[in-house]
Amino acid sequence: MNLLDARVLWSYDYELESKTGINNIAAQFTGVPPVHDHTGVLVLTEHGLLVRGDDQDIDLKISLGDIEEVYVGFDESYQRNFVKNLGLLCQPLRIVTNDGISKKTIYLILDHNYFGCAKNLTLFDLLQEMLA
Repeated sequence: MNLLDARVLWSYDYELESKTGINNIAAQFTGVPPVHDHTGVLVLTEHGLLVRGDDQDIDLKISLGDIEEVYVGFDESYQRNFVKNLGLLCQPLRIVTNDGISKKTIYLILDHNYFGCAKNLTLFDLLQEMLA
């Protein structure tokens, strides 16, 4: 059973390190989505997150047991100027995972529209409940 379905824009932290000032400026224009490297569809189930990438993009699977941290907001990797209006209406959801082999940090923007990130806080709240 799917607990949540959403369109998603996402990046790993190391991908964001290569973003330039041009990316930051472009993100401030109307109609330009927040800075991201991948797009797809996110599904939350009772077992974890699954992201199916668009156009043969990367697929991502995150088990609930691998999630170490869930946070909504900006940091040194995903900066305020990566989002229109400097994040007034949209903040990324950061998920830190550790599968015992490697630690990864992923930034998600769910159901982005002209009014912000429609489902970031919904996913954050659901994950907080499931991980408690």
